[in-house]
Amino acid sequence: MRLNNSTGEPIYEGSFKTLWLISIHSILDIMDPFIDDKHQAACLWRSIILSSLDATLYPYCAYIRALSLSSLAECLEDMRNHRQLRDFFFGGLMQDFVGCQDRNKALKDAASRNQIPIQCADSITKYIKNLADTNGSSVALTHLEASTFPPEILPVWICRLATLKSLQLQDGSILDVEIGNAIAESCPKFAELICLHCSSDTAAEDMAAFFRALRPATLQRFEVFSRNSLSAVTLASLINHSTSLRVLNLRSLQRSAVRSLGLLSRCTGLEKLLIERDATDRGGPDIFNEAELDQVATWISNCKRLRELNIAHVPEALTILKEVLCQPEIKLEQLAIHDFRSASKEVTKATWSALTRQDELVSLTIAAQDGLLDGLVLDSHPELVDAICQLTNLDVLNLMQVKASSHAILLFAMRLPRLKVLSFGGDLFYDDILGPLSRLHSLVSLSINALTFFSYEAFMRFAQSLDPLGNSGIRVDVLNQSYTDPLVPPKGSQGTQLEEYFVERLNGQLIVTYSADPNELAESDFTDSD
Repeated sequence: MRLNNSTGEPIYEGSFKTLWLISIHSILDIMDPFIDDKHQAACLWRSIILSSLDATLYPYCAYIRALSLSSLAECLEDMRNHRQLRDFFFGGLMQDFVGCQDRNKALKDAASRNQIPIQCADSITKYIKNLADTNGSSVALTHLEASTFPPEILPVWICRLATLKSLQLQDGSILDVEIGNAIAESCPKFAELICLHCSSDTAAEDMAAFFRALRPATLQRFEVFSRNSLSAVTLASLINHSTSLRVLNLRSLQRSAVRSLGLLSRCTGLEKLLIERDATDRGGPDIFNEAELDQVATWISNCKRLRELNIAHVPEALTILKEVLCQPEIKLEQLAIHDFRSASKEVTKATWSALTRQDELVSLTIAAQDGLLDGLVLDSHPELVDAICQLTNLDVLNLMQVKASSHAILLFAMRLPRLKVLSFGGDLFYDDILGPLSRLHSLVSLSINALTFFSYEAFMRFAQSLDPLGNSGIRVDVLNQSYTDPLVPPKGSQGTQLEEYFVERLNGQLIVTYSADPNELAESDFTDSD
């Protein structure tokens, strides 16, 4: 901070808007990488980093709730080809974070560019720790995120952040007993771990040691979003947090880990659960033996607080769902089932019939039975159609990978007036479904993944029947319109008027994709023989 020579007023580093920075604790989340103005982002980061050097009027470091090194790395990436912005950002005391005299060279070199966020985070966390120790000041930082954490320095940072609640990593493989101990000793409010992937050779055992090192019954949320090598030993270690765990997101599990899910039987306080087998695992038609299947179904059925359930690439999903949906205490708000195998007629009918019990559902996704995009034919399961019609609180109905009929869609349009998002697949659809769909006055997204023969006139009537207020911002995707029935012909014709109507009157968007002309396909097969 400097003083204006003529007025004596403080000049804030980066000439940033003072009021915004002062109130940063209430309006800013640094984890958000989507700041439009690159200069604004650079000013913000510069002010926060300089505050860790006592070079600003206010201790902005103490105001931030979430520190995202990925966001800082993106900011630095944006500067690579912006010399003026680089010179501004690394001026004055910021030169110390470059690591060499040539800031242009530092940003072009990947190793140097990756080191800068680490040095900045080290300075920020050190300042926060000193501020808390020296002045007894409270700090707001509760979330720490980065694409890459140096394993040797992460425990040091953690020991400085007594308010840490959430840790987000690209690679969870770096977690081990040392980091778990650091959190247990220094972060009494720690409750959330989110990993993009976790797939080293020792990740399963290291992660288990990490979970065991945490204070018992403190972890509330654990999510892994991509490839991982978690195993039975990892799942067993979560029992230490069985009474506290509320959100469990296990994507891309190997077959052996899915078979071991019964080890989580004591984790019955879950509110959100996602189980996904690795989609590339095609080891056979079945995963569970009878005892294992019963254990998993019983475990999930005992999660009486469950509100969101997502099961993907688990062949026996229908059998599990049959038990879960029948539990009177379980009131799901979101349910998704992807890539499941056909079950017996008795199990299938019982499962879809039990769906009627879930009258608090606001979002339902059913997709891809037997690995086929249209493997589930709605007309073959009248009990499913009837159950969906009774879920009158539905906002979202996703049947994109289901073979629906016009009759079923007409029923849904009449019985589910609250729908905001509707997507469905099928064989052939004509103008008759457009009128009922236009009366869904909360609809903001409509996707049709089937061969359609909509006429321009009927589709314009559909558009004009939409509510400019309730349907404002609607996006309509017609993904396979017959090439013989163009809705959006060349510019200047009627189709352009239809597109313009969606944009100008509904503040929305119409996207139309056409089926291929078989004559054009045939012609493309011929080549000159010369």
